Amino acid sequence: MNTALVADPSPAARRAASHLLERLGFRVACASGSEEALALIAGTMPDLLLVDGRLEAPNGGLLAEAIRRLPGGPGFCLFHVTGDAAPASVRRAMEAGADDYLVKPFDEALLGFKLAQARTRGRLDGRRSHLRLVQDNSAAGATAWRFGLFGKAV
Repeated sequence: MNTALVADPSPAARRAASHLLERLGFRVACASGSEEALALIAGTMPDLLLVDGRLEAPNGGLLAEAIRRLPGGPGFCLFHVTGDAAPASVRRAMEAGADDYLVKPFDEALLGFKLAQARTRGRLDGRRSHLRLVQDNSAAGATAWRFGLFGKAV
């Protein structure tokens, strides 16, 4: 089972994100602040991080930047969560190291789609599934190449 950490100062946002992630098959831990989030990350090494953009690292800057500097930090799948979908906000999140972003309020279909994209890119469940080039000889006498996703289905 995949694990996720939701780091958000809002109890309502933490509950909403936890509920959606649990419905999508994740075991979820929550943090209300950056120091608590960093401690939980170090202790649980979650597969997915949903980090609110208002949380700053203990030394300043975005929490995403501090997470990327942790041992194993570049390997985490990190979604920046925000109420602000302005291009400058999204660009700042991506420059800080986010793999993707979500705008509040959460939408289960969109979250599921973004998780599928992260899996395809190898950012989530990268240990189990990879895109590989395979030869498809399903049609008689035909040889074609296609991309396929192989590994454990989630």
